[in-house]
Amino acid sequence: MTHWKFLAPGAVSPFAGHVWTPGEWTAAAERQGCRSGIHLCRADDLPYWLAAELWEAEADGEALRLPHKVVVRRARLVGRVAAWDAEAAGDLALACAARTAVHAAAELARAGLDGDAGPLAAPGLPLLALAGAARAAARSAARNGAGRAAGLCGYVLDAVEAVGVQPVASVAYIAARAANRRTPDTSAGRPADPYTAERAWQAAWLAHRLGLGRPG
Repeated sequence: MTHWKFLAPGAVSPFAGHVWTPGEWTAAAERQGCRSGIHLCRADDLPYWLAAELWEAEADGEALRLPHKVVVRRARLVGRVAAWDAEAAGDLALACAARTAVHAAAELARAGLDGDAGPLAAPGLPLLALAGAARAAARSAARNGAGRAAGLCGYVLDAVEAVGVQPVASVAYIAARAANRRTPDTSAGRPADPYTAERAWQAAWLAHRLGLGRPG
């Protein structure tokens, strides 16, 4: 199974500070979940660990499979994913800001504010226009007592402000939190976890953009 690892510039582990040498095996003394071991990603784990560099990694031995990662005793970097660069990260940030707007628009429409929802849901809206639409929609939602919709418009503003200023991981997190703030859809019984569903959307975006294969 193919695994991946996000690293800071220079193939540095963001948390441990370990400097990886591509092609050389790195071993951990033990493997205990989040406390020790070498942490790698499956394709559907990637949105939780976004960083500057993405590498394909090879694991040796049995993997401990946990939510959002796997933990192994030995691993090595096989090759860097060149398609994950500043441009791709910027595009993902824009896509996540647009997704945040979609969640806000859905909540506005649920509150009967379709006139405010329309501009937010428009595809390809520039960031400045998106921020303006979110501010106007937030005021309208507040006037009409739609507090959840107004709050989600605030998430849109947070996402827009974060693009190009904060790491892409921050914008992706805002989008996932916005999905989680929407009114649950219980029409088909117990609703799916919206936060996890949004992370799955991000994983699919990454897999398609970077040519990693289908997550899951």
